[in-house]
Amino acid sequence: MRTHILYILVLACLLSCRKDKTTSIFGETPDQRLEKALAEYKSTLTGATYGWKTALFPRAGGGASFFMTFDTAGRVTMYGDVTADAASTPENSTWRLKAMQRPSLLFDTYTYLHLLADPDPNVYGGVTGQGYYVDFEYAIDSVANDTIKLTGITYGTKMILVKATKAEHDAYTSGQFGEQLVDIENYIADFPWQYLQFPDGKKLQVSINTATKNFTLIYLDDAGKVQLLSTAFYFSTDGLYLQTPITYGSYTFNEVFWDADNQVFYIKVNGTRIDVQVADTSIIPMHQLLGVSFTSIVVPPQSIPGWSADFTNMWKSIAASLKSGGYNLTLYYTYFTFDAAQQVMYLDVYIIQNNRLYLAEYPYTYTKTTAGVFNFTEQSYQGNAALIATDMAPLRDHLENDHFTMDFFEGTLGQLKSVEDTGFYFTGYLE
Repeated sequence: MRTHILYILVLACLLSCRKDKTTSIFGETPDQRLEKALAEYKSTLTGATYGWKTALFPRAGGGASFFMTFDTAGRVTMYGDVTADAASTPENSTWRLKAMQRPSLLFDTYTYLHLLADPDPNVYGGVTGQGYYVDFEYAIDSVANDTIKLTGITYGTKMILVKATKAEHDAYTSGQFGEQLVDIENYIADFPWQYLQFPDGKKLQVSINTATKNFTLIYLDDAGKVQLLSTAFYFSTDGLYLQTPITYGSYTFNEVFWDADNQVFYIKVNGTRIDVQVADTSIIPMHQLLGVSFTSIVVPPQSIPGWSADFTNMWKSIAASLKSGGYNLTLYYTYFTFDAAQQVMYLDVYIIQNNRLYLAEYPYTYTKTTAGVFNFTEQSYQGNAALIATDMAPLRDHLENDHFTMDFFEGTLGQLKSVEDTGFYFTGYLE
């Protein structure tokens, strides 16, 4: 009898212990804890009085900034510096929090953020099929009162949401931020040559590429060699914010401020303001930027500013010869493409026949003096180049027999001038 009673007591104890194992030591089930966390994240996101600001530096290059406000109905209102319209016109779409491997924030309908992820390069550039390798679904890493850290689920894009101030909120929603971007774009177009001069007297050319979102300082070192200090940037309400600080000598800065009242850029170094100054032309001679800032001078089929009468007449004559020849060809764009490391220049002539594009390529080796005087020597060619060699002879003769100098023209064009025939010069777009 005692044995049976002891057995019953042991069994009851085991059942009791087994039941206890199903009770969470936190007092809540994992699902309950997850739902509570998602509710807290939602409260944080929607509770920001003046919204959130964030910025990304895509793997494919450049930077981008965004301003967002989240409402409790699952709508997000977004501005961004990706286009002038995005900077001034709000985009409304949907968002949600979801329990994936970790609690995650999903932008699940098209936003300005999606432009960077669009697989079609015709939409916003980037890599075909991938865009700029930017996520629109983010796992939440940590949440504080004024900061939310996230990591993209597909590409690992890092995003940090920071609560915006009233001034930042007002700058976006009033259109001031959009107007600032337009002012900056116009200023750079009007004054393409700018420089910083530090207390050591050195002038460093400033290049702000708003298409690629890259900021670069260019200067000549003591050996006369071109040096570059470059980093990606995004637009902020103060101007440009650099991905990594720029350091020249003992001077370091990570922001380029925009003074809207005086229409000028400036930096702050050790509390001292240094304005970016405007020059009439490039601080660095054009020939020394070959292979650094550009590799090609692209000559269009129609005349552009900076063509001499001699070149214009010759170009028309070449076009007419190609058209009236046996192949009925139309002269298209011509590239003077330089391989500075190998000291080779390719004269790439694109021609059209029956709506199809063909290439005729003439290779040249070249030498260049320290003063920037080029001497070209034509090499062997074949294929399409041989078929139109007679038509192209007027230009080929100049390249073979003349020396040429290179300089900027009206800021954005590059110009080649014959040394021997001063009436022969032309310009092209720089790439």
